[in-house]
Amino acid sequence: MRYSSTLVDHFLNPRNAGIMREPDGVGEDEYAGCGDLARFFLRVRDGRAVEIRFQTYGCGPTIAAASVASELYRGRLVGDLCAVEGAEIERALDGLPQDRRHAADVAAGALRAAAAQYRARQG
Repeated sequence: MRYSSTLVDHFLNPRNAGIMREPDGVGEDEYAGCGDLARFFLRVRDGRAVEIRFQTYGCGPTIAAASVASELYRGRLVGDLCAVEGAEIERALDGLPQDRRHAADVAAGALRAAAAQYRARQG
């Protein structure tokens, strides 16, 4: 099988998809190779991401990576989100084919960008 059952489940049943009203941080990233894009919205309380929502445009693995990331990083400190790596998202998906690893990197980059925007707003 090319994709894990975890990836297929997150693609078919994405968690936390959609925009967020009045988010505390917004960030996006894209993969220029194919145009995949992810945008994350954060709601932060006491320094923790208590809600994470996303929008994506791209392949199934990018949708799945954003979905799994929205669950994996909820409750974590914003500082932790600033250091998110695609490899952790890839592991949560039980792997990605070599030609789709950019999906995890796009999700990680968008989360880092959202956390950075939140921090910049805080001064």
